[in-house]
Amino acid sequence: MKLSDEQKAVIEAPLEPMAITACAGSGKTATAIRRLIAIRQKLADHRGRVVLLSFSNVAVDTFNKGYAELASGLPDDANRKRVEVDTLDGFFTQHVLRPHAYRTMGATRTPYLVSGSEAFLSSFQYWKSKTERPIPIKDVQVGVENGRSIFFIDTQGTVEQLDRGKAQELIEKLGRTGAYTHDLGRYWVIRTLLQQPAILRALATRYPQVLVDESQDLGTMHKVTLEILIKAGVQVSLIGDVNQGIFAFAGADGMFLKTYADRPGVKDYKLTRNYRSLPPIIDIANRLCGRNDEPDRQPGQGGAFFVGYKDAELPKLISSFKARLGELGIEEKDAVILSRNTDRAAKLAGKTAAPGQGVVNLFAEAALARDQQHRYQHAFRLVCNAVESLIDDAPRGLSSTLQGAPHEAWMLGFRRLLWAFTRNTETGLPSCSLQAKAQWHPKLVANLRALLTQTDQLFGLKTVATFGHKMAKKRLEDVALSGAKADDQEAHGLRVETVHQVKGESIGAVLYVATKANITALLAGTATEDGRIGYVALTRAKNLFWLAAPKSCLGAMRTDLINAGFIEAAAQ
Repeated sequence: MKLSDEQKAVIEAPLEPMAITACAGSGKTATAIRRLIAIRQKLADHRGRVVLLSFSNVAVDTFNKGYAELASGLPDDANRKRVEVDTLDGFFTQHVLRPHAYRTMGATRTPYLVSGSEAFLSSFQYWKSKTERPIPIKDVQVGVENGRSIFFIDTQGTVEQLDRGKAQELIEKLGRTGAYTHDLGRYWVIRTLLQQPAILRALATRYPQVLVDESQDLGTMHKVTLEILIKAGVQVSLIGDVNQGIFAFAGADGMFLKTYADRPGVKDYKLTRNYRSLPPIIDIANRLCGRNDEPDRQPGQGGAFFVGYKDAELPKLISSFKARLGELGIEEKDAVILSRNTDRAAKLAGKTAAPGQGVVNLFAEAALARDQQHRYQHAFRLVCNAVESLIDDAPRGLSSTLQGAPHEAWMLGFRRLLWAFTRNTETGLPSCSLQAKAQWHPKLVANLRALLTQTDQLFGLKTVATFGHKMAKKRLEDVALSGAKADDQEAHGLRVETVHQVKGESIGAVLYVATKANITALLAGTATEDGRIGYVALTRAKNLFWLAAPKSCLGAMRTDLINAGFIEAAAQ
Protein backbone atom coordinates (compact mmCIF):
# COMPACT_ATOMS: atom_id res chain seq x y z
CA MET A 1 0.00 0.00 0.00
CA LYS A 2 1.08 3.58 -0.59
CA LEU A 3 1.67 5.20 2.78
CA SER A 4 -0.15 8.44 3.63
CA ASP A 5 1.59 11.45 5.16
CA GLU A 6 -0.12 10.59 8.47
CA GLN A 7 1.28 7.07 8.40
CA LYS A 8 4.77 8.32 7.54
CA ALA A 9 4.62 10.76 10.46
CA VAL A 10 3.87 7.90 12.86
CA ILE A 11 6.52 5.60 11.39
CA GLU A 12 9.29 8.20 11.24
CA ALA A 13 8.59 9.89 14.60
CA PRO A 14 11.45 10.11 17.12
CA LEU A 15 11.58 7.74 20.09
CA GLU A 16 8.75 9.08 22.21
CA PRO A 17 5.50 7.89 23.84
CA MET A 18 2.67 8.23 21.32
CA ALA A 19 -1.14 8.24 21.33
CA ILE A 20 -2.26 7.14 17.86
CA THR A 21 -5.96 7.41 17.08
CA ALA A 22 -6.61 5.21 14.05
CA CYS A 23 -9.95 5.11 12.25
CA ALA A 24 -11.42 1.83 11.00
CA GLY A 25 -9.58 0.52 7.94
CA SER A 26 -6.70 2.97 8.40
CA GLY A 27 -3.92 0.52 7.64
CA LYS A 28 -3.11 0.32 11.34
CA THR A 29 -1.43 -3.07 11.02
CA ALA A 30 0.92 -1.92 8.25
CA THR A 31 1.71 1.26 10.16
CA ALA A 32 2.38 -0.51 13.46
CA ILE A 33 4.71 -3.06 11.83
CA ARG A 34 6.73 -0.34 10.11
CA ARG A 35 6.86 1.62 13.35
CA LEU A 36 8.27 -1.49 15.08
CA ILE A 37 11.07 -1.67 12.54
CA ALA A 38 11.74 2.07 12.76
CA ILE A 39 11.95 2.00 16.57
CA ARG A 40 14.41 -0.89 16.51
CA GLN A 41 16.55 0.98 13.95
CA LYS A 42 16.47 4.14 16.07
CA LEU A 43 17.62 2.15 19.10
CA ALA A 44 20.78 1.34 17.08
CA ASP A 45 23.25 -0.56 19.27
CA HIS A 46 21.05 -0.49 22.35
CA ARG A 47 20.40 -4.08 23.41
CA GLY A 48 16.80 -3.34 24.38
CA ARG A 49 13.86 -4.92 22.58
CA VAL A 50 10.68 -3.41 21.19
CA VAL A 51 7.44 -5.30 21.65
CA LEU A 52 3.99 -4.91 20.11
CA LEU A 53 1.18 -6.18 22.33
CA SER A 54 -2.39 -6.93 21.24
CA PHE A 55 -5.38 -8.83 22.62
CA SER A 56 -5.86 -11.88 20.42
CA ASN A 57 -3.73 -14.64 18.95
CA VAL A 58 -5.27 -13.87 15.55
CA ALA A 59 -3.96 -10.30 15.72
CA VAL A 60 -0.55 -11.53 16.88
CA ASP A 61 -0.35 -13.96 13.94
CA THR A 62 -1.26 -11.16 11.52
CA PHE A 63 1.41 -8.85 12.94
CA ASN A 64 4.05 -11.59 12.95
CA LYS A 65 3.38 -12.49 9.31
CA GLY A 66 3.52 -8.84 8.30
CA TYR A 67 6.74 -8.28 10.22
CA ALA A 68 8.35 -11.38 8.70
CA GLU A 69 7.57 -10.11 5.21
CA LEU A 70 8.85 -6.58 5.79
CA ALA A 71 11.87 -7.64 7.84
CA SER A 72 13.02 -10.11 5.17
CA GLY A 73 14.88 -7.27 3.48
CA LEU A 74 16.69 -6.18 6.65
CA PRO A 75 20.15 -7.38 7.73
CA ASP A 76 19.89 -10.71 9.53
CA ASP A 77 21.55 -9.43 12.70
CA ALA A 78 20.74 -9.35 16.40
CA ASN A 79 18.64 -6.19 16.07
CA ARG A 80 16.24 -7.90 13.67
CA LYS A 81 15.57 -10.49 16.37
CA ARG A 82 15.02 -7.82 19.05
CA VAL A 83 11.45 -7.24 17.89
CA GLU A 84 8.59 -9.21 19.45
CA VAL A 85 4.83 -9.48 19.07
CA ASP A 86 2.62 -11.05 21.73
CA THR A 87 -0.72 -10.80 23.47
CA LEU A 88 -0.81 -8.67 26.61
CA ASP A 89 -1.58 -11.62 28.85
CA GLY A 90 0.89 -13.86 27.04
CA PHE A 91 3.73 -11.35 27.42
CA PHE A 92 3.28 -10.79 31.15
CA THR A 93 2.65 -14.49 31.78
CA GLN A 94 5.92 -15.37 30.05
CA HIS A 95 8.10 -12.69 31.63
CA VAL A 96 6.55 -12.14 35.05
CA LEU A 97 3.87 -14.60 36.13
CA ARG A 98 5.36 -18.01 35.38
CA PRO A 99 9.03 -17.36 36.20
CA HIS A 100 8.72 -15.01 39.17
CA ALA A 101 5.21 -14.75 40.68
CA TYR A 102 5.55 -17.90 42.80
CA ARG A 103 7.65 -15.94 45.31
CA THR A 104 4.96 -13.28 45.70
CA MET A 105 2.25 -15.95 45.79
CA GLY A 106 4.08 -17.93 48.47
CA ALA A 107 3.99 -21.02 46.25
CA THR A 108 6.61 -23.72 45.91
CA ARG A 109 6.01 -24.45 42.24
CA THR A 110 5.65 -22.68 38.89
CA PRO A 111 2.25 -20.94 38.76
CA TYR A 112 -0.35 -22.65 36.58
CA LEU A 113 -3.66 -21.59 35.05
CA VAL A 114 -6.90 -23.27 36.12
CA SER A 115 -10.10 -23.28 34.06
CA GLY A 116 -12.43 -23.50 37.06
CA SER A 117 -13.60 -27.07 36.52
CA GLU A 118 -10.79 -28.69 38.53
CA ALA A 119 -12.08 -30.79 41.42
CA PHE A 120 -9.73 -29.30 44.03
CA LEU A 121 -11.22 -25.82 43.46
CA SER A 122 -14.28 -26.90 45.49
CA SER A 123 -12.15 -25.97 48.50
CA PHE A 124 -11.69 -22.44 47.17
CA GLN A 125 -15.09 -20.77 47.13
CA TYR A 126 -16.23 -17.38 48.40
CA TRP A 127 -19.00 -17.60 50.99
CA LYS A 128 -21.09 -14.47 51.32
CA SER A 129 -22.93 -16.12 54.21
CA LYS A 130 -23.53 -19.58 55.60
CA THR A 131 -27.01 -19.71 54.08
CA GLU A 132 -26.20 -18.52 50.53
CA ARG A 133 -24.70 -20.62 47.77
CA PRO A 134 -20.91 -20.11 47.56
CA ILE A 135 -19.28 -18.30 44.63
CA PRO A 136 -16.73 -20.36 42.65
CA ILE A 137 -13.25 -18.84 42.57
CA LYS A 138 -13.39 -18.72 38.75
CA ASP A 139 -16.20 -16.14 38.99
CA VAL A 140 -14.24 -13.76 41.22
CA GLN A 141 -12.93 -10.79 39.22
CA VAL A 142 -10.40 -8.12 40.17
CA GLY A 143 -10.41 -4.42 39.44
CA VAL A 144 -8.88 -1.21 40.75
CA GLU A 145 -10.73 1.63 42.41
CA ASN A 146 -9.02 4.67 43.96
CA GLY A 147 -5.69 2.91 43.77
CA ARG A 148 -6.83 -0.19 45.65
CA SER A 149 -7.75 -3.66 44.47
CA ILE A 150 -11.45 -4.49 44.49
CA PHE A 151 -13.00 -7.92 44.09
CA PHE A 152 -16.39 -8.47 42.51
CA ILE A 153 -18.65 -10.79 40.53
CA ASP A 154 -20.54 -9.85 37.39
CA THR A 155 -23.93 -11.55 37.03
CA GLN A 156 -25.72 -10.70 33.78
CA GLY A 157 -24.27 -7.21 33.75
CA THR A 158 -24.90 -6.54 37.44
CA VAL A 159 -21.67 -5.99 39.41
CA GLU A 160 -21.60 -7.01 43.06
CA GLN A 161 -18.55 -6.04 45.07
CA LEU A 162 -17.19 -8.62 47.51
CA ASP A 163 -15.70 -8.15 50.95
CA ARG A 164 -12.10 -7.13 50.23
CA GLY A 165 -10.54 -8.91 53.19
CA LYS A 166 -12.38 -12.19 52.68
CA ALA A 167 -11.78 -12.23 48.91
CA GLN A 168 -8.09 -11.41 49.22
CA GLU A 169 -7.61 -14.09 51.86
CA LEU A 170 -9.22 -16.67 49.53
CA ILE A 171 -7.11 -15.57 46.54
CA GLU A 172 -3.89 -15.71 48.53
CA LYS A 173 -4.83 -19.17 49.84
CA LEU A 174 -5.27 -20.32 46.23
CA GLY A 175 -2.06 -18.53 45.25
CA ARG A 176 -0.07 -20.59 47.74
CA THR A 177 -0.98 -23.69 45.68
CA GLY A 178 0.42 -21.96 42.57
CA ALA A 179 -2.98 -21.77 40.86
CA TYR A 180 -4.52 -18.73 39.21
CA THR A 181 -7.45 -17.91 36.93
CA HIS A 182 -7.18 -15.49 33.99
CA ASP A 183 -8.34 -12.57 36.13
CA LEU A 184 -6.18 -13.52 39.10
CA GLY A 185 -3.16 -13.93 36.84
CA ARG A 186 -3.29 -10.21 36.06
CA TYR A 187 -3.62 -9.49 39.79
CA TRP A 188 -0.47 -11.52 40.56
CA VAL A 189 1.48 -9.83 37.75
CA ILE A 190 0.84 -6.44 39.37
CA ARG A 191 1.65 -7.73 42.85
CA THR A 192 4.89 -9.27 41.55
CA LEU A 193 6.07 -6.11 39.77
CA LEU A 194 5.39 -4.03 42.90
CA GLN A 195 6.88 -6.46 45.41
CA GLN A 196 9.89 -7.56 43.34
CA PRO A 197 11.41 -4.27 42.04
CA ALA A 198 14.42 -6.10 40.58
CA ILE A 199 12.09 -7.91 38.18
CA LEU A 200 10.48 -4.61 37.17
CA ARG A 201 13.88 -3.00 36.54
CA ALA A 202 15.01 -5.95 34.44
CA LEU A 203 11.78 -5.89 32.38
CA ALA A 204 12.02 -2.14 31.80
CA THR A 205 15.66 -2.46 30.71
CA ARG A 206 14.96 -5.34 28.33
CA TYR A 207 11.82 -3.72 26.82
CA PRO A 208 12.32 0.07 26.79
CA GLN A 209 9.73 0.48 24.01
CA VAL A 210 6.21 -1.00 24.13
CA LEU A 211 3.42 -0.50 21.56
CA VAL A 212 -0.13 -1.52 22.52
CA ASP A 213 -2.60 -2.28 19.73
CA GLU A 214 -6.40 -1.96 20.21
CA SER A 215 -5.64 0.07 23.33
CA GLN A 216 -9.24 1.23 23.65
CA ASP A 217 -9.85 -2.29 25.02
CA LEU A 218 -7.42 -2.00 27.93
CA GLY A 219 -9.10 -3.13 31.16
CA THR A 220 -8.32 -1.74 34.59
CA MET A 221 -5.68 -4.37 35.46
CA HIS A 222 -3.83 -3.90 32.16
CA LYS A 223 -3.88 -0.13 32.68
CA VAL A 224 -2.29 -0.46 36.12
CA THR A 225 0.37 -2.80 34.73
CA LEU A 226 1.27 -0.34 31.96
CA GLU A 227 1.35 2.55 34.45
CA ILE A 228 3.89 0.59 36.49
CA LEU A 229 6.05 0.15 33.38
CA ILE A 230 5.74 3.84 32.46
CA LYS A 231 6.82 4.85 35.95
CA ALA A 232 9.82 2.52 35.57
CA GLY A 233 10.91 4.41 32.44
CA VAL A 234 9.34 2.41 29.62
CA GLN A 235 8.12 4.46 26.66
CA VAL A 236 4.59 3.18 25.97
CA SER A 237 2.73 4.03 22.76
CA LEU A 238 -0.99 3.38 22.38
CA ILE A 239 -2.77 2.64 19.09
CA GLY A 240 -6.52 2.34 18.78
CA ASP A 241 -9.93 3.86 18.20
CA VAL A 242 -12.18 4.88 21.09
CA ASN A 243 -15.19 4.44 18.79
CA GLN A 244 -14.43 0.71 18.59
CA GLY A 245 -14.30 0.10 22.32
CA ILE A 246 -16.78 -2.75 22.89
CA PHE A 247 -15.38 -4.49 25.96
CA ALA A 248 -16.80 -2.35 28.77
CA PHE A 249 -17.83 -5.55 30.56
CA ALA A 250 -14.08 -6.20 31.04
CA GLY A 251 -13.49 -2.74 32.51
CA ALA A 252 -12.39 -1.18 29.21
CA ASP A 253 -13.87 2.31 28.80
CA GLY A 254 -11.35 3.75 26.30
CA MET A 255 -10.35 6.58 28.62
CA PHE A 256 -6.72 5.47 28.88
CA LEU A 257 -6.29 6.01 25.13
CA LYS A 258 -8.56 9.06 25.02
CA THR A 259 -6.60 10.96 27.69
CA TYR A 260 -3.10 9.61 27.03
CA ALA A 261 -2.18 12.42 24.62
CA ASP A 262 -2.86 14.95 27.40
CA ARG A 263 0.13 13.70 29.39
CA PRO A 264 3.40 15.63 29.28
CA GLY A 265 5.80 14.16 26.75
CA VAL A 266 3.18 12.10 24.89
CA LYS A 267 2.76 13.06 21.21
CA ASP A 268 -0.67 12.88 19.57
CA TYR A 269 -1.02 11.31 16.11
CA LYS A 270 -4.04 10.51 13.95
CA LEU A 271 -4.74 8.14 11.06
CA THR A 272 -7.84 9.38 9.25
CA ARG A 273 -7.70 7.72 5.81
CA ASN A 274 -9.85 4.60 5.43
CA TYR A 275 -8.38 2.09 2.96
CA ARG A 276 -11.02 -0.59 3.63
CA SER A 277 -14.54 0.56 2.83
CA LEU A 278 -16.43 2.13 -0.04
CA PRO A 279 -17.28 5.85 0.42
CA PRO A 280 -21.01 5.33 1.29
CA ILE A 281 -20.05 3.07 4.22
CA ILE A 282 -17.48 5.61 5.45
CA ASP A 283 -20.01 8.47 5.14
CA ILE A 284 -22.39 6.69 7.49
CA ALA A 285 -19.56 5.83 9.91
CA ASN A 286 -18.54 9.51 9.99
CA ARG A 287 -22.11 10.58 10.82
CA LEU A 288 -22.24 8.08 13.66
CA CYS A 289 -18.93 8.98 15.31
CA GLY A 290 -18.71 12.68 14.43
CA ARG A 291 -15.40 12.38 12.55
CA ASN A 292 -14.40 13.23 9.02
CA ASP A 293 -12.32 10.24 7.94
CA GLU A 294 -11.47 10.16 4.24
CA PRO A 295 -12.02 7.24 1.85
CA ASP A 296 -9.05 6.03 -0.14
CA ARG A 297 -11.21 3.94 -2.50
CA GLN A 298 -13.24 5.31 -5.37
CA PRO A 299 -17.04 4.80 -5.49
CA GLY A 300 -18.08 1.39 -6.78
CA GLN A 301 -20.81 -1.21 -6.69
CA GLY A 302 -22.05 -2.05 -3.22
CA GLY A 303 -22.60 0.30 -0.30
CA ALA A 304 -24.76 0.30 2.81
CA PHE A 305 -28.40 -0.84 2.76
CA PHE A 306 -31.22 -1.74 5.12
CA VAL A 307 -33.79 -4.48 4.59
CA GLY A 308 -36.78 -5.65 6.61
CA TYR A 309 -37.20 -9.19 7.93
CA LYS A 310 -39.37 -11.43 10.04
CA ASP A 311 -37.85 -14.28 12.04
CA ALA A 312 -39.80 -16.80 9.98
CA GLU A 313 -38.34 -15.26 6.80
CA LEU A 314 -34.66 -15.37 7.80
CA PRO A 315 -33.82 -18.15 5.29
CA LYS A 316 -35.30 -15.96 2.53
CA LEU A 317 -33.29 -12.96 3.76
CA ILE A 318 -30.05 -14.97 3.73
CA SER A 319 -30.82 -16.31 0.25
CA SER A 320 -31.31 -12.74 -1.00
CA PHE A 321 -28.02 -11.69 0.58
CA LYS A 322 -26.23 -14.59 -1.11
CA ALA A 323 -27.79 -13.65 -4.44
CA ARG A 324 -26.46 -10.11 -4.05
CA LEU A 325 -23.00 -11.49 -3.30
CA GLY A 326 -23.12 -13.33 -6.60
CA GLU A 327 -24.18 -10.19 -8.47
CA LEU A 328 -21.25 -8.24 -7.02
CA GLY A 329 -18.75 -11.04 -7.51
CA ILE A 330 -18.05 -11.35 -3.77
CA GLU A 331 -17.06 -14.86 -2.71
CA GLU A 332 -19.14 -16.40 0.06
CA LYS A 333 -16.00 -17.09 2.09
CA ASP A 334 -15.47 -13.29 2.21
CA ALA A 335 -18.92 -12.66 3.73
CA VAL A 336 -20.29 -12.96 7.25
CA ILE A 337 -23.63 -12.82 9.05
CA LEU A 338 -23.35 -10.89 12.32
CA SER A 339 -25.46 -10.81 15.45
CA ARG A 340 -25.24 -8.86 18.69
CA ASN A 341 -25.47 -11.92 20.93
CA THR A 342 -24.31 -15.52 20.89
CA ASP A 343 -27.78 -17.10 21.13
CA ARG A 344 -28.99 -15.35 17.97
CA ALA A 345 -25.71 -16.17 16.22
CA ALA A 346 -26.13 -19.86 17.06
CA LYS A 347 -29.68 -19.79 15.70
CA LEU A 348 -28.60 -18.08 12.49
CA ALA A 349 -25.86 -20.67 12.04
CA GLY A 350 -28.29 -23.53 12.61
CA LYS A 351 -26.33 -24.70 15.64
CA THR A 352 -27.85 -26.50 18.58
CA ALA A 353 -26.73 -26.64 22.19
CA ALA A 354 -24.52 -29.59 23.03
CA PRO A 355 -26.61 -32.44 24.51
CA GLY A 356 -25.65 -34.79 27.31
CA GLN A 357 -24.76 -34.23 30.92
CA GLY A 358 -21.53 -33.53 32.78
CA VAL A 359 -18.44 -35.01 31.12
CA VAL A 360 -20.48 -36.31 28.16
CA ASN A 361 -21.70 -32.78 27.53
CA LEU A 362 -18.08 -31.56 27.38
CA PHE A 363 -17.21 -34.16 24.75
CA ALA A 364 -20.39 -33.29 22.80
CA GLU A 365 -19.52 -29.59 22.87
CA ALA A 366 -16.00 -30.44 21.69
CA ALA A 367 -17.34 -32.48 18.75
CA LEU A 368 -19.66 -29.64 17.71
CA ALA A 369 -16.86 -27.06 18.03
CA ARG A 370 -14.59 -29.17 15.83
CA ASP A 371 -17.11 -30.26 13.19
CA GLN A 372 -19.43 -27.27 12.90
CA GLN A 373 -17.18 -24.36 13.80
CA HIS A 374 -13.73 -25.76 12.95
CA ARG A 375 -12.50 -24.45 16.30
CA TYR A 376 -9.90 -27.13 16.95
CA GLN A 377 -8.16 -25.31 19.80
CA HIS A 378 -11.46 -24.89 21.64
CA ALA A 379 -12.31 -28.55 21.04
CA PHE A 380 -8.91 -29.57 22.41
CA ARG A 381 -9.45 -27.45 25.53
CA LEU A 382 -12.79 -29.14 26.18
CA VAL A 383 -11.28 -32.60 25.65
CA CYS A 384 -8.48 -31.80 28.13
CA ASN A 385 -11.01 -30.70 30.77
CA ALA A 386 -13.16 -33.77 30.20
CA VAL A 387 -10.30 -36.29 30.26
CA GLU A 388 -8.85 -34.72 33.41
CA SER A 389 -12.13 -35.40 35.21
CA LEU A 390 -11.87 -39.09 34.21
CA ILE A 391 -8.43 -39.51 35.79
CA ASP A 392 -8.22 -40.60 39.41
CA ASP A 393 -6.34 -38.08 41.59
CA ALA A 394 -5.20 -36.09 38.53
CA PRO A 395 -2.19 -33.79 39.07
CA ARG A 396 -3.27 -30.27 39.91
CA GLY A 397 -3.43 -28.01 36.90
CA LEU A 398 -3.14 -30.96 34.50
CA SER A 399 -5.66 -29.64 31.95
CA SER A 400 -4.24 -26.10 31.97
CA THR A 401 -0.68 -27.34 31.60
CA LEU A 402 -1.67 -29.54 28.66
CA GLN A 403 -3.31 -26.56 26.97
CA GLY A 404 -0.23 -24.41 27.51
CA ALA A 405 3.39 -25.28 26.79
CA PRO A 406 4.34 -28.26 28.98
CA HIS A 407 8.07 -28.92 29.42
CA GLU A 408 8.07 -32.42 30.90
CA ALA A 409 8.51 -35.20 28.36
CA TRP A 410 5.59 -37.30 29.64
CA MET A 411 3.29 -34.27 29.52
CA LEU A 412 4.28 -33.54 25.92
CA GLY A 413 3.50 -37.16 25.05
CA PHE A 414 0.12 -36.95 26.77
CA ARG A 415 -0.62 -33.70 24.94
CA ARG A 416 0.09 -35.32 21.56
CA LEU A 417 -2.15 -38.23 22.52
CA LEU A 418 -5.06 -35.89 23.34
CA TRP A 419 -4.57 -33.86 20.18
CA ALA A 420 -4.78 -37.06 18.12
CA PHE A 421 -7.93 -38.05 20.03
CA THR A 422 -9.48 -34.62 19.39
CA ARG A 423 -8.82 -34.70 15.66
CA ASN A 424 -9.53 -38.33 14.74
CA THR A 425 -13.23 -39.16 14.31
CA GLU A 426 -12.57 -42.90 13.99
CA THR A 427 -10.27 -43.67 16.92
CA GLY A 428 -10.92 -40.52 18.93
CA LEU A 429 -13.77 -38.05 19.34
CA PRO A 430 -16.59 -39.33 17.07
CA SER A 431 -18.25 -37.17 14.42
CA CYS A 432 -21.24 -35.08 15.44
CA SER A 433 -23.11 -36.45 12.39
CA LEU A 434 -23.65 -39.76 14.22
CA GLN A 435 -26.86 -40.57 16.10
CA ALA A 436 -26.14 -39.25 19.59
CA LYS A 437 -27.53 -42.07 21.73
CA ALA A 438 -27.26 -45.11 19.47
CA GLN A 439 -23.97 -44.43 17.65
CA TRP A 440 -21.97 -41.45 18.93
CA HIS A 441 -22.05 -42.34 22.64
CA PRO A 442 -21.05 -46.05 22.33
CA LYS A 443 -18.21 -45.14 19.99
CA LEU A 444 -17.05 -42.36 22.35
CA VAL A 445 -17.03 -44.73 25.33
CA ALA A 446 -15.09 -47.41 23.44
CA ASN A 447 -12.52 -44.90 22.16
CA LEU A 448 -12.18 -43.35 25.60
CA ARG A 449 -11.54 -46.70 27.24
CA ALA A 450 -8.75 -47.34 24.73
CA LEU A 451 -7.31 -43.86 25.35
CA LEU A 452 -7.41 -44.20 29.14
CA THR A 453 -5.86 -47.68 29.01
CA GLN A 454 -2.99 -46.21 26.99
CA THR A 455 -2.76 -43.28 29.40
CA ASP A 456 -2.42 -45.67 32.33
CA GLN A 457 0.23 -47.79 30.58
CA LEU A 458 2.33 -44.84 29.38
CA PHE A 459 1.96 -42.30 32.18
CA GLY A 460 0.61 -44.19 35.21
CA LEU A 461 -2.61 -42.15 35.30
CA LYS A 462 -5.47 -44.33 36.56
CA THR A 463 -9.07 -44.08 35.40
CA VAL A 464 -11.69 -43.10 37.99
CA ALA A 465 -13.77 -45.94 39.40
CA THR A 466 -16.93 -44.01 38.52
CA PHE A 467 -16.15 -43.94 34.77
CA GLY A 468 -19.44 -45.65 33.86
CA HIS A 469 -21.49 -43.25 35.96
CA LYS A 470 -19.71 -40.17 34.56
CA MET A 471 -20.22 -41.41 30.99
CA ALA A 472 -23.98 -42.08 31.32
CA LYS A 473 -26.27 -41.50 28.31
CA LYS A 474 -28.50 -38.99 30.10
CA ARG A 475 -29.98 -36.25 27.90
CA LEU A 476 -28.92 -37.86 24.62
CA GLU A 477 -31.56 -38.45 21.97
CA ASP A 478 -31.88 -40.68 18.91
CA VAL A 479 -30.99 -37.89 16.51
CA ALA A 480 -27.63 -36.75 15.21
CA LEU A 481 -25.47 -35.11 17.86
CA SER A 482 -25.60 -31.94 15.75
CA GLY A 483 -29.41 -31.94 16.09
CA ALA A 484 -29.84 -32.27 12.33
CA LYS A 485 -32.74 -34.31 10.99
CA ALA A 486 -33.17 -35.92 7.61
CA ASP A 487 -35.74 -33.37 6.46
CA ASP A 488 -33.79 -30.31 7.61
CA GLN A 489 -33.10 -27.71 4.95
CA GLU A 490 -29.54 -27.51 3.68
CA ALA A 491 -27.36 -25.08 5.67
CA HIS A 492 -26.76 -21.71 4.02
CA GLY A 493 -22.98 -22.18 4.31
CA LEU A 494 -22.14 -18.61 5.33
CA ARG A 495 -19.96 -17.84 8.31
CA VAL A 496 -21.90 -16.57 11.34
CA GLU A 497 -20.27 -14.64 14.21
CA THR A 498 -21.04 -12.14 16.93
CA VAL A 499 -19.79 -8.60 16.39
CA HIS A 500 -17.18 -9.09 19.12
CA GLN A 501 -15.71 -12.07 17.27
CA VAL A 502 -14.94 -10.13 14.07
CA LYS A 503 -13.44 -7.05 15.66
CA GLY A 504 -10.33 -6.03 13.73
CA GLU A 505 -11.31 -7.89 10.54
CA SER A 506 -11.85 -6.60 7.01
CA ILE A 507 -14.73 -8.47 5.35
CA GLY A 508 -16.07 -8.19 1.81
CA ALA A 509 -19.76 -8.26 2.74
CA VAL A 510 -21.60 -8.08 6.07
CA LEU A 511 -25.22 -8.93 6.92
CA TYR A 512 -25.98 -7.56 10.40
CA VAL A 513 -29.20 -9.12 11.71
CA ALA A 514 -30.26 -6.54 14.29
CA THR A 515 -33.05 -5.92 16.78
CA LYS A 516 -34.92 -2.64 17.26
CA ALA A 517 -32.69 -1.86 20.27
CA ASN A 518 -29.53 -2.60 18.25
CA ILE A 519 -30.61 -0.21 15.49
CA THR A 520 -31.67 2.53 17.90
CA ALA A 521 -28.25 2.37 19.56
CA LEU A 522 -26.46 2.35 16.20
CA LEU A 523 -28.27 5.46 14.98
CA ALA A 524 -27.61 7.27 18.28
CA GLY A 525 -23.86 7.16 17.63
CA THR A 526 -20.83 5.91 19.49
CA ALA A 527 -21.37 7.47 22.91
CA THR A 528 -22.62 4.13 24.31
CA GLU A 529 -21.14 0.65 24.06
CA ASP A 530 -24.24 -0.63 22.21
CA GLY A 531 -23.76 2.16 19.68
CA ARG A 532 -20.09 1.28 19.26
CA ILE A 533 -21.01 -2.35 18.65
CA GLY A 534 -23.17 -1.25 15.72
CA TYR A 535 -20.35 0.99 14.49
CA VAL A 536 -17.89 -1.93 14.59
CA ALA A 537 -20.34 -4.12 12.64
CA LEU A 538 -20.71 -1.43 9.95
CA THR A 539 -17.01 -0.68 9.59
CA ARG A 540 -16.00 -4.33 9.06
CA ALA A 541 -17.53 -4.18 5.56
CA LYS A 542 -15.35 -3.47 2.56
CA ASN A 543 -17.94 -3.51 -0.24
CA LEU A 544 -21.41 -4.38 1.03
CA PHE A 545 -23.25 -3.85 4.32
CA TRP A 546 -26.83 -5.00 4.86
CA LEU A 547 -28.58 -3.94 8.04
CA ALA A 548 -31.49 -6.31 8.64
CA ALA A 549 -34.25 -4.54 10.60
CA PRO A 550 -37.38 -6.20 12.04
CA LYS A 551 -40.37 -5.35 9.84
CA SER A 552 -42.39 -4.58 12.98
CA CYS A 553 -40.31 -1.45 13.64
CA LEU A 554 -39.13 -0.60 10.13
CA GLY A 555 -41.92 1.90 9.49
CA ALA A 556 -40.91 4.03 12.47
CA MET A 557 -37.19 3.79 11.69
CA ARG A 558 -37.17 4.13 7.91
CA THR A 559 -36.71 7.92 7.84
CA ASP A 560 -33.88 7.86 10.40
CA LEU A 561 -32.08 5.11 8.49
CA ILE A 562 -32.34 7.01 5.22
CA ASN A 563 -31.17 10.23 6.90
CA ALA A 564 -28.15 8.33 8.24
CA GLY A 565 -27.20 7.37 4.68
CA PHE A 566 -28.62 3.86 4.29
CA ILE A 567 -30.47 2.86 1.13
CA GLU A 568 -33.51 0.60 1.35
CA ALA A 569 -33.21 -2.78 -0.32
CA ALA A 570 -35.81 -5.49 -0.69
CA ALA A 571 -35.35 -9.20 0.00
CA GLN A 572 -36.00 -11.24 -3.14
